[in-house]
Amino acid sequence: MLRKFPLSLLLFSPLVGLLLVGCTKPVYTVYFAEQNHTMFTTHPVKVTTETHHELEMVASRKCPGRTLCASEEIKFELKQQSRFSFLEGKDYRIKADEQTIDLNHRDYTFNYDTSAPAGGGLKGLAKERWLVWLSGEDFVTIAEAQETVLLVGPYQVPLAYDKRDPWRILMDHPRLIETLKDEEKRVYVEHVKAPATEAKQREQYEKRASTEAEEATWKLIKDSEDAGDLRFFIEQYPNSPYAVPARLRLKQLERGKDQ
Repeated sequence: MLRKFPLSLLLFSPLVGLLLVGCTKPVYTVYFAEQNHTMFTTHPVKVTTETHHELEMVASRKCPGRTLCASEEIKFELKQQSRFSFLEGKDYRIKADEQTIDLNHRDYTFNYDTSAPAGGGLKGLAKERWLVWLSGEDFVTIAEAQETVLLVGPYQVPLAYDKRDPWRILMDHPRLIETLKDEEKRVYVEHVKAPATEAKQREQYEKRASTEAEEATWKLIKDSEDAGDLRFFIEQYPNSPYAVPARLRLKQLERGKDQ
């Protein structure tokens, strides 16, 4: 039986759709009071490979306090989730016009979510991420090139110029200001204040990626019943704050074997 809807609701529905579309911004601005910094993060750019894997890319940059700072480095993440791993072990490059930028210094993380719906009544998804720190110069090259192609192993995925517009906005202060709310414009443009504390010198790209890998690895192995996983973590990250609980967990497993 056909269900009847009030005329007012039908007339209002397109307006709801327009409002929802309007909520999507090319770049999101979030201030973290405790750390006293601002993160500018692009709306996800999504593409599909010829193998039907959906890849999602997000770029972000951090500025001290509530300021619009120069972009020395960009955090660039590529994610995918599917029934099985896809990114693992593959080369990672981006071709921007005639220049090919090697991104194989990326950090790779993997997590398998056994409870995530996978379609067809199945459960279990492999969730992968590549994290890389790009120089501002390389990122601008990728964002502004007329033809940009993502190279994942043997697969070539074109990144349309229009899709890369959020990346260009992230690096273009006048256009970035246009994405700010009125109150944010007062803070970040009209009445800028120096950060309360000097921002510490930023760590090297690889060190930052390693820190995030350390946290992600601990989350994966903290409940492991395999002592080898814990030994690997302790050897790999001996100075990690997670090394102490890792050693305690290892002792518990070793005691269990002796009993």
